[in-house]
Amino acid sequence: MSVSVGLPYNSGMRTKGSSDELEHRRRLAVQRTLEGYSADEVAEFLGISSRTVWRWLAAFRDRGPEGLRSRPVPGRPRKLTVPQEKIVLRWLSGSPMEHGFATELWTASRLTQLIEEEFGTRFNSRSFCAWLKSRGFTPQKPERVPRERDPGAIPAWLASDWPRIKEKARRQGAHLALIDESGLMMAPLARRTWAPRGRTPSLAQAGGHRKKVSVAAAVWLSPRRDRLGLYFHTLPDGYFDNWYITAFLEAMSHDLPGRFVVVWDGGSMHKGEPIRALEAHFGDRLSLERLPPFAPMLNPVEQLWSWLKYSRLNNFAPRDPAELDGRVIAELTAVRGAQAFLRNLFHASELPIPLTLLS
Repeated sequence: MSVSVGLPYNSGMRTKGSSDELEHRRRLAVQRTLEGYSADEVAEFLGISSRTVWRWLAAFRDRGPEGLRSRPVPGRPRKLTVPQEKIVLRWLSGSPMEHGFATELWTASRLTQLIEEEFGTRFNSRSFCAWLKSRGFTPQKPERVPRERDPGAIPAWLASDWPRIKEKARRQGAHLALIDESGLMMAPLARRTWAPRGRTPSLAQAGGHRKKVSVAAAVWLSPRRDRLGLYFHTLPDGYFDNWYITAFLEAMSHDLPGRFVVVWDGGSMHKGEPIRALEAHFGDRLSLERLPPFAPMLNPVEQLWSWLKYSRLNNFAPRDPAELDGRVIAELTAVRGAQAFLRNLFHASELPIPLTLLS
């Protein structure tokens, strides 16, 4: 007589599963036995002993279906009830300062202290970290956000100003240029590197001064909206004020013929008499537009600085500003026409890339 109980033969090894799955297995074994199959046949196909089948059958005859129910798994009782757990996890969505702590920093020790004060339950800080991770929480570095940022200004700008600016550049047959400035210090950004255990590598760097190289860059979109480009100038041991930015715009207008619609932030180097005079002089070729305040995530040039500082120049310790300047120029020159790279700057920012560049 053959038996088909709907379960695979498992060579005598105990089948693993949830309590519900194992309870279903016991009920199935009893059902097949009551249908006329022998305990040996059922046991063979379930991969268990005949004695186990007889024990399940005896439990069923003694207490009915209740005798086949899974027993609660023994273990430590929960330290927090389900409502208490929800309260604790809700704390993490708020500020620690709302609970009397001095800073915006949630730590395991602070949370366990608060749990003990609120519920009288003690947790070990180390095991509590595992408790948090099992519930989808991880330690993360906060993003710094200016208090002055208007949360509604950015989506409003994207919905109205950005389409208007793109249409303005299209009508004028103008380049669309996003501009920003940054500074690179002589002290390099140190990142981890492989080294023999116990022998920390060292970076010899020039000390005792704050010399730097300033960079101004424009990521531009061609009038036909089919090509991106990068235009930049460096200023060793100096900074870009409104006079230098005026010179930067004049040079870009000379090197790249045609009209320009420039989009930049409201920094002091983008204001003042030199900028107004330049705009009046190049009125037929130059139009200036503002990004919303405190919105660097909208400018793809910000992504260029991150790439330069964190990817290309980390652990690079120049001897003087001239060496740093040469390295910066070499890195930016290598990517000034790289279309995939420049498109990725847009993708990494929160500024929608023109549709013509998506293909």
